[in-house]
Amino acid sequence: MKTLPMLICFALAVSGTAACAQTQERHPYFDRMDTDKSGYLTKEEVQKRFPGFSDAMFKQADTNNDGRLTLEEWQTFARAKMAERKGARM
Repeated sequence: MKTLPMLICFALAVSGTAACAQTQERHPYFDRMDTDKSGYLTKEEVQKRFPGFSDAMFKQADTNNDGRLTLEEWQTFARAKMAERKGARM
């Protein structure tokens, strides 16, 4: 299953994000993906790390439809994917 490695990466990203968000404003994993250091993730930046990240997934994550993901949008999307995966295992 091609999406399994991506979901595992999401799980790792969120677990680190939750701990880090409590202690600082930024998250190191998000910041590494943000290669242009704009403070946002573009679809291209996400796809560079997750080649299977589709246009539909980006649209789902980009809740304000501005063409870029904030840290909050990324965390929300990753948590939702983790919950979907957890629900599928039950």
